[in-house]
Amino acid sequence: MLIVTLTPAEAQEADNILFFDEADTFLFPRKSARQSWEISFTNEILTQLESFKGTVFFATNDMDGLDHAALRRFKFKIEFKPLTPEGNLIFYNTLLKGLASDSNLSTGEVIAIKGIKNLTPGDFAVVKDQMSFAGPASITHKMLIEALANDVRYKKIGKEIGF
Repeated sequence: MLIVTLTPAEAQEADNILFFDEADTFLFPRKSARQSWEISFTNEILTQLESFKGTVFFATNDMDGLDHAALRRFKFKIEFKPLTPEGNLIFYNTLLKGLASDSNLSTGEVIAIKGIKNLTPGDFAVVKDQMSFAGPASITHKMLIEALANDVRYKKIGKEIGF
């Protein structure tokens, strides 16, 4: 992936897209503002969105942290929910299975992977990154599964993953 920093005018002229991660930072709810600059900042982003003729993507995992008027400006709102049990296994096999020094997954390990609730693709990436600190010969399926289960323990259950 190539990321280039452009002004909105340059992005529009070049027919590029604008992507804002952590949209709740840029589209702060004006009703909750404590400082006048918070209101002004959100107003300016919304004004610029109105005149921008290109494609804009916003991502957040905190829908409550967005100004409600901003939502009207989005033509599409897509919520990404956690993976299904089958999705857990697909991502495990794709991203993590090859890291384990032990061979095939046991039936119990497959059941354990499928049973972890609230996993997202990002959780698999985090665990993969964590394992870069371990010696390759020491990584086991059990270790990977425990790391996935541990990673989701810190999530607030019931929160949207994004839009």
